[in-house]
Amino acid sequence: MTAPSTRFPTTIPAALRAAAGRREAALVFHQEEGPVRLSAADLLEEARARAAALKAHGVAPGDPVGLLGPNDPRWASWAFGIWEAGAALVPLPLQLAVRDREAFERQVRAPAETAGCRVVVADPRVAFAAPAGTAVAWDEPPPHANGDPGPPALDPAGPAIVQFTSGSTAAPKGVRLSHGAVLAAVAAAGRHLRPATGPYLAWLPLFHDYGLVGYLVRPVALASEGHVIPTERFVADPALWWRTIGETGATFTSGPCSAWAAALRAALARPDGIDLSSLAFADLAAEMIDPAVAERLRDEGRRFGLPPGAIAAGYGMAEVSMGTSATPVGAGLRVDALDLELLAESGRAESPRPGRPVKRVASSGVPLGTEIRVAGDDGAPLPDRRVGEVQVRGPNLMDGYLGPGAPDPFTSDGFLRTGDLGYLDRGELFVTGRIKDVVIVLGRNYAPEDIEWAAGRVPGVRAGRCVAFARPGGREGEAVVVVEPARGADPPDLRERVRRAVSDAVGLTVGEVIAVPAGTVPKTTSGKLRRAAVRDAYATGELARWAEAGMPVGTAPQSR
Repeated sequence: MTAPSTRFPTTIPAALRAAAGRREAALVFHQEEGPVRLSAADLLEEARARAAALKAHGVAPGDPVGLLGPNDPRWASWAFGIWEAGAALVPLPLQLAVRDREAFERQVRAPAETAGCRVVVADPRVAFAAPAGTAVAWDEPPPHANGDPGPPALDPAGPAIVQFTSGSTAAPKGVRLSHGAVLAAVAAAGRHLRPATGPYLAWLPLFHDYGLVGYLVRPVALASEGHVIPTERFVADPALWWRTIGETGATFTSGPCSAWAAALRAALARPDGIDLSSLAFADLAAEMIDPAVAERLRDEGRRFGLPPGAIAAGYGMAEVSMGTSATPVGAGLRVDALDLELLAESGRAESPRPGRPVKRVASSGVPLGTEIRVAGDDGAPLPDRRVGEVQVRGPNLMDGYLGPGAPDPFTSDGFLRTGDLGYLDRGELFVTGRIKDVVIVLGRNYAPEDIEWAAGRVPGVRAGRCVAFARPGGREGEAVVVVEPARGADPPDLRERVRRAVSDAVGLTVGEVIAVPAGTVPKTTSGKLRRAAVRDAYATGELARWAEAGMPVGTAPQSR
């Protein structure tokens, strides 16, 4: 990978060393017992000690090392210790409130074994989930690093991170990211997002790609101040996120639409102590953007001092080291209104004709140090406002996938096939859905998000707990909608009202509507609906069993 500039660090240990001489460079963890501040200098000292510990455990340069635990100062010091040892970090998914021990072990061990981790550094509370013989407690007293020669000479093209994507634990797919790719992404973000260059604030899990690169590496590499809230504290009190923005003077923060909606509801219920006036970039990312949430945030956010121009969006994925595109700072979020029938029939993104169903799509901004094109089925680039596959090329891309039968997602000219659908307009990217999730009815392509949006508007459907997909193995045009009823809702009546709502809003007749208990519809750690998991559970009959037991999809009842 090429370096982002001649002056910018090209490896993560070099970035930490450069930051160690800057007083403002620090990570602050907002723990239950109070804030814990790690200056870059402190972090470097701790990373050296952690690196020495890893070497004592036999870790050599280039080795993959797993890291398992919550957002905590020890997560940060061990992550930088792994890089200081010249090893590759493998962030592992976490569940602190473990309901099914066996399922959690599968979720941790599959990626750790696929990556080849001989060592997994873990919070002692969850160390049992690491593969046998690999666990190292992260509170183990580290040896002194005095006299340690420091990190080995690292190649910017060498492995920094193996990030596993959300999906099946049976055949996990790891994304291999080099030091150069990660820092190219950080450098591009620093150039594009001025003046929103810190303080940064996030509650996103550090094992998630955006949390890791955006809120652990970026503050250090840009010699800024990064604030981290434990994810479980946000889940317990979404308004804590917004209160901490005012306390820290954060200029940049991120979260999926569902998280912004939850924080807004909590803030309106308890508005005292909330001040969002410092924000220059309030980023809606990590899942499809609901324009209605962005508009509520703009309208209701004024009472908390949120500048309307700060509301922004980003598009990214683990394969692109953090971000592919983003709204320019201060520009505000642009929303397109499209003729849904034209979009479904021919993939044309045009203004709606009178009386026709409308699809609203939020812009994901302009390229963030990348080249973006939209390609048709034949691979040829499409003109503006024609929907096709979003493809990306740039210095911040992964080297490839790791895992059994891993595909090659690159075109012959080096573009990454993202699997997402979208269109371009005057340099801005608009993402409309996932190729594999499209529901085809009589030759028309319907995005499941449109069906879910229509169903989710029905009174009695739990917000954000609705999934639509094509019936597995069924005839073309058979759509299934799974909803979680709100407390007191009548499922038979709700099913009929969902059918009518989808027909009225989208023009599609739903083949089957299934009402399941609260907690059945699963989401990823970043808040995205796991459609594939629900579709697979439906196909195997698992959905009916878990719904009957009141368990989330993909888990099993605990043994007694």
